[in-house]
Amino acid sequence: MIRPAAAVDTPTLLQMTAATGYFKPMEVDALQEVLDDYHDREQFDGNRCFVLEEAGSLVGFVYHAPEPMTEGSWSLWWIVVRPDAQGKGHGGMLLDFVEGDACRQGARMLFVETSGLPLYESTRQFYLRNGYHEEARVRDYYAEGDDQIYYRKRFATLEKSPGRDCYSA
Repeated sequence: MIRPAAAVDTPTLLQMTAATGYFKPMEVDALQEVLDDYHDREQFDGNRCFVLEEAGSLVGFVYHAPEPMTEGSWSLWWIVVRPDAQGKGHGGMLLDFVEGDACRQGARMLFVETSGLPLYESTRQFYLRNGYHEEARVRDYYAEGDDQIYYRKRFATLEKSPGRDCYSA
């Protein structure tokens, strides 16, 4: 079941994120701040955070939000699946949920960013398999030799589509 994240979920989400091995300690600290701000006020500004729960246990989560000063541009800030649950379709399920949710909120497109390091090759392939295209690369952004790669998926509106208001264009 996918449900809105609650403040009580935060410690588990932080632990899950650290356990993946993809995030530096400072990034997990940043997530703590993001989640605290979300529960304090940002959920009222249109930011969205949801968890995937199975049999009473959190399996993953997503955090996405509209980009300020744009018309329908959204960003997926975080998508995390617990290490022992990876490779079972949970990431795709969460990404599909984000796309549908963002579309229902008026998204025209969704951006994601990731690292260019070899460790993130499976992440980059995940986005490509799910219809995203590399939009930009900022060389040495995170650190020397660690590029920031932006992916984009553009949506088109459907006149009638039960449960989904757009599809990839």
